[in-house]
Amino acid sequence: MSRVQVPSIAPFSPKRAMHFIHAILLGFVQGITEFFPISSSAHLFFIRHILGIPNSEQWLYFDLACHFGTWLALCFFLRKEIFETLSSIRAIFLFTIALTPLIPAYFFFKPLRQTLFLPQYTGYFLLVTAVLLWMSLKKPTRNAPLKYTDMLSIGLMQTLALLPGLSRSGSTMAAARMLGFSWENAARYSFLLAVPTILGGEMLESWKLFNSASSPAVPISFCFVGFATALATGFFAVQFAFRIYAKEQLKPFVWYCAGFGLLCIAVLHG
Repeated sequence: MSRVQVPSIAPFSPKRAMHFIHAILLGFVQGITEFFPISSSAHLFFIRHILGIPNSEQWLYFDLACHFGTWLALCFFLRKEIFETLSSIRAIFLFTIALTPLIPAYFFFKPLRQTLFLPQYTGYFLLVTAVLLWMSLKKPTRNAPLKYTDMLSIGLMQTLALLPGLSRSGSTMAAARMLGFSWENAARYSFLLAVPTILGGEMLESWKLFNSASSPAVPISFCFVGFATALATGFFAVQFAFRIYAKEQLKPFVWYCAGFGLLCIAVLHG
């Protein structure tokens, strides 16, 4: 009589448990930092370095999962604004203008990104983010409708986020503030612009990864843990962030980016 082969269950290991903890921690960091002008990529670089996790291309699957989590949280929070934008031909045209500079910039910056997209450079670009935020603090607020040239300027500043450590939200909000918009409106335009930008980036990077020879360095279960943590954390973080933008309390982020930038230079530039 033949025996039924029962699949063996992988034993519990401290290393596997630690990977789950790392996935939760990185997802939490992504969820918290995505909606503030402090560069989520810089924080992920830094945390990975502290944990001894390599910042290799194989971890991009995990990064994509975490970014998709915060993207869903953002879409839910801005669902009304997204619907209103998609219902207006003028608004669609405005955001299309803002997105246009990303296409040539992506290919133009490609050699530069390959050189600079390393953890040791993130601190310097965080200092650039701090300077941009500081320059925008004293600008007077104007009550004027959004123009085509405004969205083009904001879109051009968004291309700077192709460089590591240069906050996408920080650069676009600083541009909107320098054009005279309030911090709350600047944040709203910035994150509405982020919806198609992040989605396009997710699709492009996913296509590149699925057509590459590299395999994911982490199991799909860890990617799901990172996604779920980033989604849950981001859901609360985006609401808290917009309360801060409504109160115009942005000066602490200038000092935070400057201080964290210097810390990254000291720790990562070795």
